[in-house]
Amino acid sequence: MNLNVAVAQMTCKLGDAKGNIEKIGRLAKLASRLDADMVCFPELATTGYLLGRAWWKHAETISGPSCDALGHIAAEYDLYLISGFDERAVDGRKIYDSSLLIAADGEVAGVYRKVHLWAKEREHFTPGNSFPVFSTRFGRVGLGICYDLEFPEPARIMALGGAEIIAYSSAQMEPMQRMIDSYVRSRAGENALFVCHSNRVGREGGLVFFGQSQIIHPTCRTLARIGEREGVVVAHLDLREIKKLRRAKLPYLQQRIPTLYSTLVK
Repeated sequence: MNLNVAVAQMTCKLGDAKGNIEKIGRLAKLASRLDADMVCFPELATTGYLLGRAWWKHAETISGPSCDALGHIAAEYDLYLISGFDERAVDGRKIYDSSLLIAADGEVAGVYRKVHLWAKEREHFTPGNSFPVFSTRFGRVGLGICYDLEFPEPARIMALGGAEIIAYSSAQMEPMQRMIDSYVRSRAGENALFVCHSNRVGREGGLVFFGQSQIIHPTCRTLARIGEREGVVVAHLDLREIKKLRRAKLPYLQQRIPTLYSTLVK
């Protein structure tokens, strides 16, 4: 199966869901004009990142207005839309740093809740407890958020669950540029799948988000990349390559020896 995947890079205004979603809409329109079938946006793209206690104030349920607005954008431009989202549990007792997968008909096709919370996130968000893989009309997609990228285990679990693409929504900050570039390539190569990484740009308080969003081939080649500006880039993915590579050059999944890995879960 072939598809065109886009990663979007943007600044966000803290607490301004309406303005941020309008920007998501403009970037999704640009992705559509570039013939994208799927577009990935950064972590907490609807609210901005550095909110602290205000994460509770701005959190919404999946049936709330922000999710509805994202659904309208996906449907208007006939593409799958992945976006970071400040999610409130239905009972109101928990909030999650989530990533939404919205199908081209505007309906929610999947929700991933960030497992590996970073720093102050731990004081407010509840961690997720699984690494699901979602079916789309093009193939199977796994989702990750920012700090998740820095752990090899989630990507491996999603690969074993059938993921052909992993889309990471991030708010990665300076001075992590070299490490993140290495991790994005490693997750693609060690699992023989495509990795899409959408990162923030701009400043919030003393944080500087460095961008460098990119799409990586299973052989670790860069297919598309943005520098430090807002914008969208698109790459063409041929998912048929994955089976060929896993049979020949990249047989890591088949040649694992799980009986020797028990110390990893202690």
